[in-house]
Amino acid sequence: MSLSVLPGLQPDTPRNETRTRLAQAAALVVTFLIGMRIDVDYGLTIGGVAAVALAPVWFGTLLRSAWSRALVALALTAALAGVLLTTLNAADHSAVTANLIERSIEVVQLGVLVAFLVWAYRVTSVARVCVAFASGLAAAIPLHFSADPNVWRFTLSIPLGVLVLAICSLTDRLIVTLTAVVALAAVGLVNDSRSNSAFLLLTGVVILWQRLSVAGSRRARGWGGILSLLAAGLALALLLQGAILEGYFGEVTRTRTAEQIERGGSVIVGGRPEIAASLALISRYPWGLGSGLRANYDDVLAAKTAMSEIGYDPDNGYVERFMFGAGIELHSVIGDLWIWFGLVGVALVALVLVLLILATKRGYAAGALTPLLVYLILRALWDLPFSPFDSAMRLWPLTLALSIAYATCRFSRPRADLHVLIPVLAAQPYRESHR
Repeated sequence: MSLSVLPGLQPDTPRNETRTRLAQAAALVVTFLIGMRIDVDYGLTIGGVAAVALAPVWFGTLLRSAWSRALVALALTAALAGVLLTTLNAADHSAVTANLIERSIEVVQLGVLVAFLVWAYRVTSVARVCVAFASGLAAAIPLHFSADPNVWRFTLSIPLGVLVLAICSLTDRLIVTLTAVVALAAVGLVNDSRSNSAFLLLTGVVILWQRLSVAGSRRARGWGGILSLLAAGLALALLLQGAILEGYFGEVTRTRTAEQIERGGSVIVGGRPEIAASLALISRYPWGLGSGLRANYDDVLAAKTAMSEIGYDPDNGYVERFMFGAGIELHSVIGDLWIWFGLVGVALVALVLVLLILATKRGYAAGALTPLLVYLILRALWDLPFSPFDSAMRLWPLTLALSIAYATCRFSRPRADLHVLIPVLAAQPYRESHR
């Protein structure tokens, strides 16, 4: 069989996507490096450097992929907008050149990495790229070991969880998947990793619900089924919160959850007081502030006032050191991108959100959602309002590349298996009848 007509590719495959051994090796090695996320300087990683070095190879795929083009275009525009806003607002704010460079590099690097991974899965397969990325993530554990004594929560939970889910996504075995997510969630709950455990349990619910709906009507796999799934997820979250408050997962987890509910009225508001600070700064700078500026006294005062109004004590050093020490960090991807890059950052968030929703809808309708995709999308939806941009970038390259695959590929059959995704040429867009 000719290399250019391997299963899943048409005979007129573009030359830069021909599945030669050299191209496949380069794709998987660089994907592994991207997963490791080894910093060079100013947010640039070794994986990013390698991806840029191979740009002549994957650039043609970028031009043919509408999602990749839109993402890279918005990332480049965001970097430029950050520079412009920094210049316009520098009169009453101090500039930090290092922040300007780092944030510009990080947002552009995100677009580059996603574009590379899209090319990588076209010359190898979606399954191989996911496993390579997850393996790099796990291999880098010693390099990113947290000083916090809670090793599982801050060091092991995400890389090991992604690797396990990537392996589970190679075959449609429901019992194996449910056993894995329940075991990982249980370990997380006894180690005070509540949000990650919730994502894992919700992943199990989605995969189980999908399996039940595949045999049902088409309506059960449409928006009605998704809304029912959201209701089931909410019910699970409430049951989990009740179990935590009853002390089933340890006294430390119970006490911290109870304190957050008492402080903010809910676990989310009490546990993420940065939400109030984000809203306060966005209301002050609806057009954005700039990616290279430090907050002034009035900015910090507005953020602290908003946080105190929800019952949080902002005079504990956290606000000055983490949020506004070296620049502006709102612990929210939406907040960070809005303040750093203005409305272009908002447009980037909107693009990501639409992509995540479309990937979920197509995968669920086809009965082909995998535990890896579900988990990554749940984490990304959480990252948007509640995680710093830098920490979200640990998984977002794979999340967005895999979402593009689900938004554009055909599905050979209704299975929770990455092998059923078949890339199509840009000139031959998918048709729903080909699922």
